[in-house]
Amino acid sequence: MQPTPETGPSLPPGVIRVGAIGFALASLAGFAALFLITQDVQGSLAGFREFRPIWAIPALGLAALDWLGGGLRLKILVRPLRVPIGYGRCVQTSAATAALAYLTPSGSGGGPAQLYGLLRSGASLGRAVAANFASVTVNLLFLSLAGFGAWALGAADEIEGIRLPIANLSAARLFEWSALGFAGLATIVLLIAFSPRLPRVLIVRLFGTGPRVRAVLRFLAELHGSIRVYGARGKTALLVATAINVIPFGARFVMGWAVLRGFGIDAGFWNVVVLHVMLQFLLYFMPTPGASGVAEVLAPAVMSAFLPSSLLVAYTAVWRFFLAWITILVGGIVLSIWIQRDGRQLLPGSGDPADEPGPGAAGAAVDEPRHETGVSSDLVRTPQSSRNGGERSR
Repeated sequence: MQPTPETGPSLPPGVIRVGAIGFALASLAGFAALFLITQDVQGSLAGFREFRPIWAIPALGLAALDWLGGGLRLKILVRPLRVPIGYGRCVQTSAATAALAYLTPSGSGGGPAQLYGLLRSGASLGRAVAANFASVTVNLLFLSLAGFGAWALGAADEIEGIRLPIANLSAARLFEWSALGFAGLATIVLLIAFSPRLPRVLIVRLFGTGPRVRAVLRFLAELHGSIRVYGARGKTALLVATAINVIPFGARFVMGWAVLRGFGIDAGFWNVVVLHVMLQFLLYFMPTPGASGVAEVLAPAVMSAFLPSSLLVAYTAVWRFFLAWITILVGGIVLSIWIQRDGRQLLPGSGDPADEPGPGAAGAAVDEPRHETGVSSDLVRTPQSSRNGGERSR
């Protein structure tokens, strides 16, 4: 079967190269702004020598935990859908998803990358879409709970005395505002996803039915459809996957502390972790690829209480390297191999697997009614829908 653009997301072969260039340029702009703020180019460059290479080992381990935990989350989510994909392929898909999310504005490439990995592993499009939106759900739910849990356990009190060079703002207040803001947005999205009928009517009446509105409505319809699928036979999977998010997101939260120790600074573990939870909230919806340009300015502002000015640039660069660049490298290699094998038409067999043989295709095709996701097939098959869907599945 020759795939057509309507059978799934389209990822041009040059997407990695273009994304990497955009990410690099935005990062360079961020570091240029940081150099202007510190006004000590020579001292900042000398700060890189302070990093002890032995701490690269735990930093690399944390980066790997991000992919391994993400793969485990995906494996749990596809089990109720009976998608024939092994854990190793789930880890590859997790790394590819994170990489393309970092390389695209607001992480919008993460959803298509995850769909691509699932489709080429034998999943049908309906099940891949359901798993993709389930990833969005558990990620939003986990981060909301993480912020609330940290606040309930007195995280703000731990950083009460830390002042940020942002209008002399208290880190505790910024943490509370960012956690509440993220939880509010996540709650609205999830409530709309569970009961989209009234919000759909309100959105149409307020904003009409233009292309952007239709894209939002498709996103909500597919998110609601995936929740219906898991509500019928995957409630436990959603709960377990939400808990498993402790691994990938926890690795990102702890990365800043490991890098800080690499520079010989023994800051309080929970203080640093709480600040990096806050950073995740603040950077999550940034419109630049991987929040590049913004992260390079915001991270040193948040960590300035622990670091001398001469180490702000070095700390930020090393943190971003282990947090983002390593993932981009590994996931980009996985995506490049897939693209080279599949050619420009990236989704062989991306319709129903029964149309083209593949590992476990026949089994995946059994009981795959299109109405199962609660989304009409024309919406499921729309490329714009795939781009919008699961944009934060990483």
